[in-house]
Amino acid sequence: MSPVIFSCVICGYLIDGYATASWLKEFRAIYSSSEGAFISGVGRYSDPGGGEWIAPSDPAMRWDDRDYIFRASDRLPVMRQCPENGRHGFVLHDACWRLLQKALEPDSIPFERLLEVCRSLPFPLRGIGVCWGHDYGGLTLFDNQDHYPWEDRLIDQYSSSETCQYAKENPYDVPEIPRLPMMRSQKPLHLVPKVQEGDCFSTLPWEILEAIAINLQTGDALNLRRASKSFLPIWTSQTFWASRFEAGHDRDFIFEMRNNKEPRDWITLYRITNHAHSPSGVKNRRRVWRLIRALIDLLRLRLGDALESSRTNLSADGLRWSEVAGDVKQETGSGHCKGFNEGCRLFQKQCASIPSDLSRIAFSITAASNVEYVTGIRLITSNNAGIRLGYIAEGNELFLEVTAVRGFVLAMGPRGVRALQVVSSEGHASKWFGCPKDLPVTECLAGLESISALEVGVDGYKIVSLAIATLNFPYVQRPVAQGPQLRATALWYPAVPSPDLCLNEESFTGESPSAAGYQPLSWTRFGGPNGIYLRSLTEVCVTRLGGLCGIEFHYDTEDIPMETLKLGRRNFTEFSRVERFPINGPAGELIQTIDVSIERASIERAARKGVFSFYKHGKLSSFKVGNVISN
Repeated sequence: MSPVIFSCVICGYLIDGYATASWLKEFRAIYSSSEGAFISGVGRYSDPGGGEWIAPSDPAMRWDDRDYIFRASDRLPVMRQCPENGRHGFVLHDACWRLLQKALEPDSIPFERLLEVCRSLPFPLRGIGVCWGHDYGGLTLFDNQDHYPWEDRLIDQYSSSETCQYAKENPYDVPEIPRLPMMRSQKPLHLVPKVQEGDCFSTLPWEILEAIAINLQTGDALNLRRASKSFLPIWTSQTFWASRFEAGHDRDFIFEMRNNKEPRDWITLYRITNHAHSPSGVKNRRRVWRLIRALIDLLRLRLGDALESSRTNLSADGLRWSEVAGDVKQETGSGHCKGFNEGCRLFQKQCASIPSDLSRIAFSITAASNVEYVTGIRLITSNNAGIRLGYIAEGNELFLEVTAVRGFVLAMGPRGVRALQVVSSEGHASKWFGCPKDLPVTECLAGLESISALEVGVDGYKIVSLAIATLNFPYVQRPVAQGPQLRATALWYPAVPSPDLCLNEESFTGESPSAAGYQPLSWTRFGGPNGIYLRSLTEVCVTRLGGLCGIEFHYDTEDIPMETLKLGRRNFTEFSRVERFPINGPAGELIQTIDVSIERASIERAARKGVFSFYKHGKLSSFKVGNVISN
């Protein structure tokens, strides 16, 4: 039987029953039962072959305590394992748990919030742990060559990544840190403030200037030093560099130095703790600390208190709903999402009417490392009252002045809403809230009549679905003055195509793509604007691996944009079948029609997996990924 090995939900490194370092074997489990959410004591994973995760129920106990007596309830199903008797959990190194406690001081770790966040994370097929969407500080690699940026595309790199070389070091107990202040230092030069004409800071005493610098991030303080010569002495200020080790600054991960009043060469200490010069243990501490800081932002989100809890409470008004969702996976009867390898889960929905005296909308945007999500929406009235939907980031919201809303433009990933624009009553699209880069975009909820109600679906920390309601038929369309010009019902990548390409909703026959779940449609204008590249097109190559998985376009010149060379991200393998269609016309082929014959037995399979459909628009200059209807 293959060994059962999982990785820590915080640092991403494996909890290794075969390791010689004891910290890699010692773990805790954050788990749920019928009584609530709990944290276990410290267990020791010593039998990967058996796959049993055993830890004391008492969080104050360890596996090696003399008075610890094993009980059946100490055996926990975790991670990919199925729940037993309503109990299931997630594992993390005890060292990472203690580091999380240190980062949250003086607050305690909220068990329920941590568990809800963990339950929202999928288990990639190619991984041994949960996937946040980040790379665990370089520990893992994402395959952007054969997958689109929004897809779950994790590749483990435990044996070859640079980070792996120091990820096995204990991030909590770092033996090098107590010795750091003892290292020999160089005597720094002493600088004095310089008077500069027109410098408003030159009139302030140095104590005030130093206090200003201490309250800035290091990069901002050093930039200020360049702009004003009055701040030149911060370069040699031991007080300023000592402040870099306090909470909220870039060396706060060395918490052993906080509030330390002993005389030290803080300048040298700061220099030798940068990434390039740090010992392995310090490098891993820095990596895990950054991951924890991102996690803390999620733990501090608070779920809103919308007035209505469901659409049913609003149905008497005769509202019609339009909805866009991520790749939501179905729950099982036990509340466990079996086969949760990608996409997202839906824990609950919140619904509220749009207030008649709406004055502003506030959006909460948070990031798990470098991956941003829209987590909450707050509707603010003229008297400053607010309706909270989703998870609200207190004191860290983005505001938009608006009195009525006609809809939203959404950038959707499979795990939820990554960014959005608001379409005002005048038809103007706002700036983006969040980052829409490299994501499918939909105008399905844009360009409607003024909306009457809003519903959000959430998992443990973000919005995974968004629905709006109007008193009118949902497909009534009015032009949008800026931004979207025609509401398309699909998710499009890299952007919503213009109406002249005939890829809008009027071009679809049969099933509406908006009703088919999370299925982004990718498109490219391989002929270029007005077909300028068609004279150079020499060949179209279709790759099949069971079904169609990619199309490449070959030209007789290298002066072709990258985005016009390929559609689809699946790479060639030894099992791929490539069909080549040479184009030998001196001025480019003019394709009038293309007939596709599909055997009846394969129609159902094609409907599930999708096929490529060519469209005529003058010369061959565009095509669409669509679905074949089984009837």
